[in-house]
Amino acid sequence: MKRYVLAFLSVLLAFNAFAGGQTDSGRETSMDTIEAGKFVNPGAVDAYAYINDYVFPYEIDAGDDISIFVKLEKERILTIGDTFNLLIGLHVNNKDYFRRVEGNYIVLIHNPEILLRNEWKNSITAVLRRIRQAQRSDAVLGIFNPAANEIIRINTADSIPGILNQLQNTRKVYSIDTILDQSFKNMDKIENEYNTRFLWMTDSDLLKSSNDNSARTREYFDFLMKLQSQNNISFSYLGYGEVPTWATMNQSLKNVGGNSYYINGSQELEEKIWDDYDRFVYPTISNIKINVSLMPWIKEARYDYRSEWYPVDGFMPVTNYYTHTTSNQIKNMDSGEHKIYLYYLSIAAVNQAASDLYYRTVTSGGAVPVGFCSVEYYSYTAGKTKYRTFPLEIQYTEDYDDYAAHTDQSVRKYTVLQNTGFILKELSNLVNRRQYYTAILLVDSQIKILEKYLKEKEDDKITQDIELLNKNKDLLMEQAKSLNYIR
Repeated sequence: MKRYVLAFLSVLLAFNAFAGGQTDSGRETSMDTIEAGKFVNPGAVDAYAYINDYVFPYEIDAGDDISIFVKLEKERILTIGDTFNLLIGLHVNNKDYFRRVEGNYIVLIHNPEILLRNEWKNSITAVLRRIRQAQRSDAVLGIFNPAANEIIRINTADSIPGILNQLQNTRKVYSIDTILDQSFKNMDKIENEYNTRFLWMTDSDLLKSSNDNSARTREYFDFLMKLQSQNNISFSYLGYGEVPTWATMNQSLKNVGGNSYYINGSQELEEKIWDDYDRFVYPTISNIKINVSLMPWIKEARYDYRSEWYPVDGFMPVTNYYTHTTSNQIKNMDSGEHKIYLYYLSIAAVNQAASDLYYRTVTSGGAVPVGFCSVEYYSYTAGKTKYRTFPLEIQYTEDYDDYAAHTDQSVRKYTVLQNTGFILKELSNLVNRRQYYTAILLVDSQIKILEKYLKEKEDDKITQDIELLNKNKDLLMEQAKSLNYIR
């Protein structure tokens, strides 16, 4: 069948209170892949979502809807020039801070064959019962049935088993565009004024095109979603079976808003669907715009593999993997959710920077402007758009102790942590080019750095990263020996 990416859409208008923003980084499926003796498909890892799997490094302000942190790795720069990073962190307050807003919830079970497995059917029954009991009676809970071109409404919890029995007898898997066309028309007929969430549950990689034209497939699907974005309908993707292409899917979700999930079995299904519903009915902030404006003497890089961390001379990362921009838009974020953005910056030696006339004009007292960061978002609590700016500056120094004392170790740590996801994406390309020495050094260096952080503080995610990297290192060594690169 044709496969398209499903993205959760929400409209731009401030009064449309949609929750969203959970993204799967591919961390768990990466472990499954390496345990099967294969290197991860680069598209199956979203390194920019990977960084958000870790615990947020800063305490949030419990009295505001969102806490924003803008921090430079170094406030002092050596006179010979240096590299330094910028971290922007956003952390939304907990659910209790926000008001619940009722909504309609529609589920699509793309492949009804899953209902033939009792454990899956029981989990779906349990979570639909839970949602129906949590909803107001005039809100719609339903299952979209493409065979009958209708939304089967669940008016009572007791009707759920019979509805699922009706669906499992259809067996047919309908094409994506057929489902989109019919489901939108049916949801548009819902007579109440609530917003609607459409959860698409599938065992297929919706980003994979059968004719190897994935770019055009994604473009077409994004177009269809945007076309329907005025209908007050939001979308979430729940995958199982075939692993989705997370990097591309989450990019679509970021652009138009959305949640993505992946489950390995029926035991996770109830938790994920309930989580999606719970996010949906507690709107927090939306229409988030993050912009970084840099001075002419500040340069931005796409990645950061410093020689002090990675002794891999001549390593050329795949530039297509590094897509970060200085302007980011996020449709919305959920309660308790955080996002971290890292920007890799550098400045030339003091005499080179001072050759710029404007630099000499705006620099005073040794302070060097770096630029500024701005964050704009719509607050449902305040009922208005908020805008905040953060000026950034550094200072040249010849005193190394002063330089070291003004280095933010948290920013350095999270720069390294994000590199784990990118290193995993790089490995298959390095193996294809038979660059085993570079791949092994890269992985081994990352393991050693992470082990130091683990000694400082226990962290389950870092422990998991080390285990995953060690398995990749073992496979690299095994292949390198089989090809006589290592004796």
